[in-house]
Amino acid sequence: VAMSRDEIGLAFNWKYGPASREISHPSYQSLTRAFSGQGLKPLSPVHVRAARAGADLQITWVRRTRLGGDSWEAEEVPLGEDIEAYEVDILDAGSVRRTLASNAPAVLYGEAEQIADWGSVQSQYDVAVYQLSAVYGRGEAALATLGT
Repeated sequence: VAMSRDEIGLAFNWKYGPASREISHPSYQSLTRAFSGQGLKPLSPVHVRAARAGADLQITWVRRTRLGGDSWEAEEVPLGEDIEAYEVDILDAGSVRRTLASNAPAVLYGEAEQIADWGSVQSQYDVAVYQLSAVYGRGEAALATLGT
């Protein structure tokens, strides 16, 4: 059933039953459901890595796609979104200390930011990396513990 982006979250009345019967036949059942747009949710990035540049931490990852990503011929999978955008949460026991934004599959967690967040540069960080969708918002998280 084709649906527009504007119909995400709206409740629709559905009827289902045997194709050999009229829709008014008592064997047909009714239900009300809202389309959540789950199929539009970006997949989690993969291969989250970190490298130090001095005391700065360069965090990188590889994006995935929901659309047209099965070919081995392309160097990168198609974006599959209106824009390329990510958020990286720096976590402290599951709570967000800082969110970094990027429009590429990399972000810099600077020394000054680390000191502001923790009091000093740490040897290890827990992160959650999300690809963003204009339709859905944050996709699935790629969770990683990054040590340097």
